[in-house]
Amino acid sequence: MPVHLSDPGQLKELLGIPFTAEQLACVVAPPSPQVIVAGAGSGKTTVMAARVVWLVGSGQVAPEQVLGLTFTNKAAGELSERVRKALLRAGIAETDPADPEAAPGEPRISTYHAFAGRLLTDHGLRLGIEPDVRLLADATRFQLAASVVREAHGPFEELTASVPTLVEQLLALDSELAEHLVAPGELRAFDTGLLAELEGVRLGNEQLRKVPRAARGRRELLGLVAEYRARKERHNRLDFGDQVALAARLARDVPEVGRALREEFPVVLLDEYQDTSVAQRVLLSGLFGGGTGHAVTAVGDPCQAIYG
Repeated sequence: MPVHLSDPGQLKELLGIPFTAEQLACVVAPPSPQVIVAGAGSGKTTVMAARVVWLVGSGQVAPEQVLGLTFTNKAAGELSERVRKALLRAGIAETDPADPEAAPGEPRISTYHAFAGRLLTDHGLRLGIEPDVRLLADATRFQLAASVVREAHGPFEELTASVPTLVEQLLALDSELAEHLVAPGELRAFDTGLLAELEGVRLGNEQLRKVPRAARGRRELLGLVAEYRARKERHNRLDFGDQVALAARLARDVPEVGRALREEFPVVLLDEYQDTSVAQRVLLSGLFGGGTGHAVTAVGDPCQAIYG
């Protein structure tokens, strides 16, 4: 890569942004693991875009070797646009290059879910996932779960809600199991153990009496989850929760996948990291952590964490 930047002060001039000393330190830090903790409206996205400009402009990495991940398509589009404009201002990218084939590439910026989907497309066969597996749309997902609920034979002691409510509960439990990488058998064993522990115990108020009922209801619901998952498998379908859970298994259990990704993307930017689920953290740490010293910049605000 040709060197366009050699002094951090050039960034302020090129981007027209009066970076604080703390922001500039994050932008020009060496390509090694770092975490940026800052509140809402503090310029975290601006700092990430400027970091890409610095690493690319100082010749430390090519644009296409940068991976940026965030949660929503809107956020991914915003980060991508800021990076593109910043690279244009720095003279690293061109709107209409004379030789398109020799023009530099662009950073890969996407959502966490899209990245997990791409990982399964490229490496899913290692887990027996066929390349033609299709993603369930929300409406189809609900229809499939509704057919499971309507055709369930029971008997059910605790599952007395309406069909739409039971469908929502089924999908929520399936999603939570996937996000936390918990197998249905593990949850069933936990609830069975909990019920055995509570047997004969005096539960002195209504809130406590809800605990065994919830455990029994969850065990009944697990049977519906198992059938829902079996139907997804028969129809060669996945949902978003499955994508991330399977991608996490790839990252955790197949080391060569991580080696390939670290070679492809020497620099990784993780936006809104405080909101990552268990499965997402296993995915990211399996690919880019584990003492590898990979150049990951994780950005987040713990005061806005959806998981508290």
